[in-house]
Amino acid sequence: MFLALLSWLGRVVQQGEVSLRLTWLYVPIALVVGTVGVSTMLSLWKYGSFWGFPLNTADNFLTIAFFALLSVVIMNSVERVVQLAKPLFLLLVSGAIAGIFSLLQAYGVFLVPAAFAKAATFNTIGGMNSVAVLAAVLLPLALALAQGTQSLKRLVLWGVAAVFFAVLAIVNFFDAWIALAVGLLILLAFGMWNLKKQAQSGWVSVPMALVIVALFFTMFRFSLPGSPQMPAEVSPSMQGEWGIAKEVLKERAITGSGPGTFVFDYAKYRPESLNQTVFWGTRFSSGASEVLGWLSQKGILGLLSLVFLIAALVFMGVKSLVRSSQDNSSWMMGLGLLASFGAVVAAFVLYPSSFVLSFVFWVLVGGLGVFVAGNIKKVQVASQSIVALGSSFAFLLVLIFGLGLLFVGGQKYLAEAKYLQGVRASQQGNIQGAIEGVAGAVTLNPSVDLYWRDLSQLYLSRLNEVSQDASLSQDQKREQSQAVIQNAVNAAQRATSVAPANIANWNVQGFVYRSLIGVPGADALALAAYEKAKELEPSSPFSWTELGRVYILQAQSLTDQKGKETERETALAKALENLSKAIELKVDYAPAHFLT
Repeated sequence: MFLALLSWLGRVVQQGEVSLRLTWLYVPIALVVGTVGVSTMLSLWKYGSFWGFPLNTADNFLTIAFFALLSVVIMNSVERVVQLAKPLFLLLVSGAIAGIFSLLQAYGVFLVPAAFAKAATFNTIGGMNSVAVLAAVLLPLALALAQGTQSLKRLVLWGVAAVFFAVLAIVNFFDAWIALAVGLLILLAFGMWNLKKQAQSGWVSVPMALVIVALFFTMFRFSLPGSPQMPAEVSPSMQGEWGIAKEVLKERAITGSGPGTFVFDYAKYRPESLNQTVFWGTRFSSGASEVLGWLSQKGILGLLSLVFLIAALVFMGVKSLVRSSQDNSSWMMGLGLLASFGAVVAAFVLYPSSFVLSFVFWVLVGGLGVFVAGNIKKVQVASQSIVALGSSFAFLLVLIFGLGLLFVGGQKYLAEAKYLQGVRASQQGNIQGAIEGVAGAVTLNPSVDLYWRDLSQLYLSRLNEVSQDASLSQDQKREQSQAVIQNAVNAAQRATSVAPANIANWNVQGFVYRSLIGVPGADALALAAYEKAKELEPSSPFSWTELGRVYILQAQSLTDQKGKETERETALAKALENLSKAIELKVDYAPAHFLT
């Protein structure tokens, strides 16, 4: 998008002509970006909400802002609706190829020789349910373009539509069928309304038949014979996510917790009843619905801006279809865009969005903008005018900002490469090599809590190596141990300072201090860390149990100290209190029973 915007502005500077499609659609688009930006600035973790990693990489300010920019560039780069045919054709064909690849993977036919790709779950979209949802969104557009196109391209589009239907039938995901039904009903409604104007009306029977098929699959849940075993996708229920959203809104009603921070909301507000299931220790990074996710993570303001954008596009799309005097091909393209847009909105209500699905959403926004907003206005700019000076300044600004963004992004990529080296060294038992790799990652990108968290635990492993190294004298062991302990503590503290809302950081900090009990003050710091973890995830038995464990260790350290009998009894009483709470939360939690 940086390159696309740069080339667009460069053309303005070079040709001395500003080409702009004048439409008030820029207002809801700008509102979406603006509200997401405000939510990011007030986020529980600003860095994660801005960049995405290590939070949800599909839900962050940078991704949403550049996708919104994508829609604006489409609206101002495509002069006439008919010129959308080629990019939309490429979108549909690439979607069909991705669908075929995903099905082959599911059947165990691995085309990519790399080891990581030899798994049924690997594809270029996401989970298999995400593949089905994408097929449901693109199928109405494929049908509409096939009707408005002639010759060989029409046959290809019918083949693409067949691939999408095959994906839907084989995966057989309920939410995808609902999304498809919504898109097909829009096709069907306008197709029947416009029967008199269309030269051919037989195509209406295709969406009509597919609507019946979609409803059949939603009513009768079964798998087609020969379908591969689809891996289960687990997420919070719609009801559970709504409950979490209500709790978040009590504290952050206007802006939410921040883009991509659902994992923090889930940890803090998930119901205790989940402790009786196998998913009691799972922390989900996204919920059951994209719309509910916007409510909890971007607040009421963010959700209203998204609803405003959707409502504006639907209103203008319907109005343009009803009043359009364009040729049959352009009218069918507009209908296909609106139908697929309706399908993706339905998918957002029922299912969390993926990176690719969000990309398709904003492509449809841009395509609909071309259809509903009229012709591009072209204004000649004098070389000495303020507009010319402003366009040159904008070109340089985008160039500098874009290059800076690429540089920072490249630095973060190198940090990931260093972290991967550390992970591989750790897997091979090379603790020192692992420390060097992860330490290199934190040097390049100190804003990622994951690096600091893992580094602190690696230092604890190194401490064990030092204590067992027979080649070292006692003085050397003492000196190296002190340095390693200090590094472990510093890394654990940096993790919590970088992302204080992440419970994993506090649990690791508590573990580091617990491992150092015997050092003066370590027990108090461990208790403080686990108390913070308990605050961030009150429904989990883990932090309560670890608190009990620390109190037990504290009592053991007081056993041989005269005059500390009362403190020892108090520590044991607090240990039992916390362990009892852990068992109350999860009656079959073995570690708590064992310590009790």
